[in-house]
Order: sequence, then C-alpha cells, then structure tokens
Amino acid sequence: MKKRLFIGIVVSVFFLWLAFRKVDYQELAHALKNANYLWIFPNMALMVLSMWLRAYRWKFMVDPIKKVGMHRLFSSTMIGFMANNVLPVRLGEIVRAYSLGSKAGISRTASFATIVVERVFDGFSLLVLLWITLLMSPFPDWVKTAGNLTLIINLAALLVLVLLEVRTEPTLRFLNRLLGFLPKKISDKLSEVLFKFTTGLKVFRDLPSMIWILVFSVFVWGVVGISNYFIFLAFDLQPPIQASFILLVMVSLAVSIPASPGYVGTFHFFSIAALSLYGYGKNIALPFSVVLHASQYIPITLIGLIYLKTEHLTLKVIQKDQENQEKIANENNIP
Repeated sequence: MKKRLFIGIVVSVFFLWLAFRKVDYQELAHALKNANYLWIFPNMALMVLSMWLRAYRWKFMVDPIKKVGMHRLFSSTMIGFMANNVLPVRLGEIVRAYSLGSKAGISRTASFATIVVERVFDGFSLLVLLWITLLMSPFPDWVKTAGNLTLIINLAALLVLVLLEVRTEPTLRFLNRLLGFLPKKISDKLSEVLFKFTTGLKVFRDLPSMIWILVFSVFVWGVVGISNYFIFLAFDLQPPIQASFILLVMVSLAVSIPASPGYVGTFHFFSIAALSLYGYGKNIALPFSVVLHASQYIPITLIGLIYLKTEHLTLKVIQKDQENQEKIANENNIP
C-alpha cells in the first residue's frame, strides 16, 4: 500500500510539474482573482445530482441480488467517491462495496462485482459521447486512438463478465484451469471468490435492463459534461458545448492513471490538454483546472464524510481491513 501511494505521489508531482511549467503566475493570479465564482454553484449542484443518478442506476444492478433503498445506495455512492478523493490507489471502489455490503447485508464481493459492471457501462457511455463529439469537431489522432483503445478494453471486460454470468460453470472451469499452477488451497479460495463475484452479475440476464442502463449511463455523463460548462462561464469563456464533453472524456482518462488521492496533477494536466484543443493557453487553462477540480472535490468529499459519520464507519477501519486482506494474499503468493 505504501509503495503504491509513493508511486502515485510521484506520478502526481510529475503531472503537476508539466501543468505548472512555463506559466505566468501573475496572469494565473489575475485569472483566479477575476473569476465569477457564482457559476460554481450550479456546477456543484449538477455534480451532486449526477451522484444521485449514479445511485439510481446502481439500483438496477443491485436489485437482482437484493432490493436496496435509494438512501442506502446514495450514501454508499458518496462514501465511495469521497474515499477515492482521500485514499490512494482508488480504494474508494472497495470502500463503496464495503459500505453497501455491511449495511445492506450483501456479499462485499457481489457488491464489488456490480461496481465493476457499472464501470464497464461508464466506459461505453463515455465512448458514445466521445464519438458524438468527434462528429462535431476535428481532433488529433491520439484522441481517436485513446477512444479506440478504451473500446477494446471495455469489450474485453464486457465479454468476460457476460460469460461469467450466462456461462458460469464453463467459464469458472476455464479460469480455474488458468489458476492450476497455484497451490490447491489458494486456487480453491480464488475459485470461491470468483463464484461469489458472479452473484453480482445477474443484470446480464436482463437485456432490456442492460439497454436501459446504457442509455441512462449516457444521460448521467451528459449531466456531468453540462456541469463543466459552468466553469467555462466562471472564467468568461464561451467555447462550443462539445468542449465540455471533450474535457469530460479526457479528465476521465486522467483519473484512470494511478496518482495521489484526488487525482491531483493528472486531473489538471489533462484539463489543460483538453482546453488547448480550443486554443486556450495555460495561463487560463490552469486556473480553470484548479477551480473545476475544487468544485468537484469539495462537495463530494464533504457529503461523503457526513454519510460516513452517520453510518458509524471509519476509513481507517476499512483501509486496515483491506491491508489485512492484501497481507494474507501476499503471504500466500496470491497475485
């Protein structure tokens, strides 16, 4: 854990250096001083709304396992995203599964499986928005290449998840054969985990629900994309609306890079790169990225911490539990 945290900090420092190099700090301060911060409030409101919509979408993935109320799903969603902001190596996904599992009486492995499914749908939704945006404006080839690579990864992940659900036994047998080089005790334990994981994939047996989830996912990300535009207005910038969605896609790529908690550095550098496509230089793009990051980070973190307190959970306990599991895995040479 400490090693991965150190690597994440190094990555963030590197991207921060890229973001801040050759910046005129007087112009940076001027842009921050003269921004109209009233525009951050609709941005924050839409970000919180997008979290509620995420929780509503999550309900369709969790309900085939067990019926869970919206309040529980929303609180776990906010706790998970808050944890991603304050803990290293995207532990928020595990924290979110832990929160839902412990409070709703669902296997944490099954809960985590629904989050994996959600991430696959997120990937396809972002690709839909990217392709629509590319039809409106020409962009560098590397943007298209990144989109195609993301498509391949998502298709591979979707194939494995669907096979685990609709062809569970043959797929598990195949995966178990791949684990055959491990000691029997370890391979048996991994097989048990894989079987529990499949209990969170029941949504793949309901094609109408899958289509609905994909359409709704595009809507969720559309809300986030629109929220970005208010930060443009805060700096008196008026690019075409598709700029918000290119920014959304590139920032989403940024947060997939292992970095320090809160995606510091990567978030800012990729925001600057997105704005550069529309001719905005660093002296305006950097303060823009700072305000955008803060407007997303602050409300999600605060609301998540409030829900964490009301649930009588602590990140320290959850993180310790994860570290103990990793320690056991390392002691048994489990990858």
